[in-house]
Amino acid sequence: SGMIFWNLDNAANQTDPGTGAPFSSVGTVTNSTGVFRSGSAVYLGGGYLLTANHVTMDTTYAFVTFDGVDFFEIDTSFKAGARSAGKQVSSGVSGVVLDMAVFKLTTIPGGIQSATLLTSSSELVAPATMVGWGVGRATGEALEDTIVSWGNSTTSAKRWGLNTPRDLVQVSYGGGNYTAIRTVAGGSGGAFDPDGLGNAEAAATLLDSGSGLFQEIGGTWYLIGITNTVDQQGGGNTSTFRDDKTSGTGRGDGNYFTRVSDYDTQILGTIPEPAIASLILTALLLIPLTLRRNRKSTSS
Repeated sequence: SGMIFWNLDNAANQTDPGTGAPFSSVGTVTNSTGVFRSGSAVYLGGGYLLTANHVTMDTTYAFVTFDGVDFFEIDTSFKAGARSAGKQVSSGVSGVVLDMAVFKLTTIPGGIQSATLLTSSSELVAPATMVGWGVGRATGEALEDTIVSWGNSTTSAKRWGLNTPRDLVQVSYGGGNYTAIRTVAGGSGGAFDPDGLGNAEAAATLLDSGSGLFQEIGGTWYLIGITNTVDQQGGGNTSTFRDDKTSGTGRGDGNYFTRVSDYDTQILGTIPEPAIASLILTALLLIPLTLRRNRKSTSS
């Protein structure tokens, strides 16, 4: 999946939103020149990234770029089973198969913000920020259309958009069911109302599987979901913006993100020591730093 906006063109939202959301932490799995892409991934720190398990990493898709300029090679020695690179995250529950995988780069990229996993089930019914490298709208598709056709791979770019988590659902994948966060590409009422989020209301599209859903909770930005699938109401390769409801007819596309807080222990368990200790320490340090900044701002 990727990103299309209700009322913005493909050139929009391609730079850091400036809200504190970890825009730099989302990369794309690609070849050495960035021409071919297979999906997105979120940087966790220490050279490790989290993505959707169905994102391909092989001799063609052997690099990651976070900015389209610098490319980092994927470490193919960090793998499990038949995968050419990466390790699928285990749910730890019989019959539950997760669409998430951790993989590693051969070098640690500089200047890339590490995402912080949400480890408690405290997602809010409040706007969240999607960041991904998906395709945009097709040539000639007008803004504010109810159904928008997806463009080809040349429209793929790193973008951010907004949407609101609506509920938790069980998503079927690979013979198992796991918990996902659902957002809806839609507003409410007869005329489309973009959820109070303005023109940047976003819908997932192609080439952004593995991208991140981030939310600010208590002054800290957390990774709360990994993009995994889309319920396309208007047919294949389209995004539908309609009513913001989770069932029945007339609703917008449902976008589904594997819920990080349910599987944070399993995600971290895929990363070997001592890297895991470093990631946990970094996450713990973020909260007191944020609180200190907030207190200082309040007192002034």
